[in-house]
Amino acid sequence: MAAERRLTADLRRTADLHGGRTAVIDGSGALSYAELDAAVDVLAGALRAHGVRPGDAVAWCGSRSATAVAVVHAVLRAGAGYAPLDPDGPAGRAARLVERLRPRAVVADGPARSAWEAVGAGSSWSPLPTTGATELWIALVPEPRAVPAEQPAYVLHTSGSTGVPKGVVHTHDSAAAFVDWGVSELGLGPDDVLLNSAPLHFDLSTLDLFGACRVGAAVAVLPPSVAPFPAGYADFLRRSGATVWYTVPSALAWLTARGTELLSELKGLRAAVFAGEALRPADVDRLRTVLPGLRVWNWYGPTETNVCASYELPPDHGPNRPAPIGRAAAGAELLIVDDRSEQVADGEPGRLLVRGATLMAGYADGREVFVRTADGRTWYPTGDLVRRDADGLLAYLGRTDQQVKSRGYRIELGEVEALIGALPEVRSCVAVAVPDDLLGTAVVGFVRPAERPPGPSSGLAAAVRAALPSYLVPARLFVLTGDFPRLSSGKTDRAALAAGAVGDGALEGTDRVW
Repeated sequence: MAAERRLTADLRRTADLHGGRTAVIDGSGALSYAELDAAVDVLAGALRAHGVRPGDAVAWCGSRSATAVAVVHAVLRAGAGYAPLDPDGPAGRAARLVERLRPRAVVADGPARSAWEAVGAGSSWSPLPTTGATELWIALVPEPRAVPAEQPAYVLHTSGSTGVPKGVVHTHDSAAAFVDWGVSELGLGPDDVLLNSAPLHFDLSTLDLFGACRVGAAVAVLPPSVAPFPAGYADFLRRSGATVWYTVPSALAWLTARGTELLSELKGLRAAVFAGEALRPADVDRLRTVLPGLRVWNWYGPTETNVCASYELPPDHGPNRPAPIGRAAAGAELLIVDDRSEQVADGEPGRLLVRGATLMAGYADGREVFVRTADGRTWYPTGDLVRRDADGLLAYLGRTDQQVKSRGYRIELGEVEALIGALPEVRSCVAVAVPDDLLGTAVVGFVRPAERPPGPSSGLAAAVRAALPSYLVPARLFVLTGDFPRLSSGKTDRAALAAGAVGDGALEGTDRVW
C-alpha cells in the first residue's frame, strides 16, 4: 500500500502485529485489533460492491460507537474519503449537505436512517454487514461527484457566514502529517487509551481514531448516553482506563464547576490536551490540584490546518496568566501580517497566515480561499488576530470577522442569523456573542417575529431547535417587542444587544423564549 495511504495501512499493520490488543472500547464492550480489522474488511468489500471507488466521498451519519469507528476505516479502505454528519442535528440540514457534496453514498445506523426517511431523504436503503447489534444501511446518491483532491481522507463541515457550511477536504497526506506530529508530541504508545469525546464530525476526533491505530493504542468512545452528564462522563473516563484526554476547554470548565469531586475520577490520565477555544488557566490549576503530575497542552488550529500551534503549560504557569497558543507545530509555517499582507514586527498585532504539510487541500465546493504573499508563497488566512511576544510565543487576540468559538465549535454568527431568519415565524434575527462561565462564549439570539402580536413562544422555540444543529442553537433566545436598537448610522447596535444579554439579563422590551 502506498505511503500516502498510511491512515489505512496503520490499522492493517497493527492488526497483523498485535491483533490481540484492544482497539476500541465503547459502552457495550470492546473490539480487538484483529476483530476491528476483520469487520473493516467485510464492510469495505460491501461498500465496493455498492460502487464506492477511490476518489469518492461517503457520508456517515450515526452515533459514536465501535461500529462508527469501523465505518470510518472501511470507507478509507475502500479508497474513499468519509464525510461525517451530525446524527443529532436536523436531518433536513444533513440532507442539504449531502445535496451539496454529492457523495457516492450515505451510510447510516438505524436511528439516523429513520430520521432521514422522515424528511424524504435517502429513500432507497440497503442493509450493510456489521458486528454487534448496530444496524447499518446504505443509500446511493444520484449523480455523485468526486472529491476535488487527490486521495481524500475526510470532509468536515464547518459553519459558514452565508448560512451554508463549508466542506473542508483533508487528504491522507495532510491527515497523516498531523497524526505523525501528534503521536510524537504526546509520546503516544501501545499502553495508552485515548478518550474520544468529540463527535466524528468534529476535527478533534481524528487524532483519537488514527493516532491510536498508529501505535496500537486503544480508543475509548464516550457513549452518547453518558456524554451530557458530568458524573457519567468522568466515570466512563475512569472505567475505560483513559490515559490521554483531547477535548475542548469548556469540557474542563464543565467538570471543574463541580469542584474536585469528579476530577478525582481522572487520576489515570497522564496527558490532557485542549483545543477549539480559549483555555482558562484557572481551570487547569484546579485540575492540577488533583493531578499534580499531569502534562497539559493548549493546541491551536482551524479545521483547515489541523493543529498549527502548540504550547505546553508548565506546572508553575499559574491561574492568572493567559495561556498562549504557543509556537508553530506539525511543521507549520506561521506568518503575522498587516492589512497589506506584509509581515509585522514582534509585539505588533496582525492577521495569522498558515502554510505547511497539515493544511487542507481546499473546500469541497471549490471556492478559493488561499492568499499569496509578495514572495510568491501561498497561505491559508485563519481570520485570527495574534501577537508574538519576546519569547516567540503567540497570543490569541480575537477575530477579524463575526466568527466565535463555543464548546469548541466554530460558529459564524451570520449562519445563526440566516437559519433563524429563514423561518416563517421570524422577520429578522441578530445573534451576538457574550462571555459565559461554562461555555467560554455563549451565543444569544434576538428575534423580530413575523406576526404582530407574535404567536406563542413555544412554536418559535420548537422551530428554531428543529432547524439548527445543537451547537448553533443560541444559549438564550429573546423576542423583541419593538425594533432592534440602532446606531446613528441606522445599523443594528450589536454592542447594545450584547451588553443587555450578559448573564441572565436582556434588553428592555424583550421576552425570553428560553
